Amino acid sequence: MTPVRPSLHTWVPTALICALLVLNLALPAHCIAQQEDSGALEDTAPGADDDAAIENEISGFNIDQTITRTGHDFARFMSEYRNLNYPDSDYNLTIQERPSARWGNLIWITYNNKTVFRRFVSPSTNNIRELAEEASQMIHEMVLQEKVRAAFTDHFDLGKDEL
Repeated sequence: MTPVRPSLHTWVPTALICALLVLNLALPAHCIAQQEDSGALEDTAPGADDDAAIENEISGFNIDQTITRTGHDFARFMSEYRNLNYPDSDYNLTIQERPSARWGNLIWITYNNKTVFRRFVSPSTNNIRELAEEASQMIHEMVLQEKVRAAFTDHFDLGKDEL
């Protein structure tokens, strides 16, 4: 019986895998050494400050998660009113909708995962713009009151998600 010699087809993948492993281990160490030599590493560690900075940069949005034309119109009118009258608002709102053939569309708006507005809107209503403007005014006042309340509330021993 003659010994079986491995063919070229088994050597190529094995050699390729070994080369990739060597590069994978050597390349990060080389990059870190270059960064340390050039002083490109930052002194601060990423953490909650980065998340807060990103959250402060991305604010003032109305997130439209509606389904029907009535819901989209409501979200559009509310966004227009909010952009015209409260251009410096720094809070995000999520507009959601659940359509129903019997009751109309249930539209609710959340701020910081709390529902701040909820109402059934009939698809045949002509006053969607007025309803959206009233909702925007009411929500803006509620958010301002919430911010004042949060500023005077002592919660030093609670985490952000425990409030």
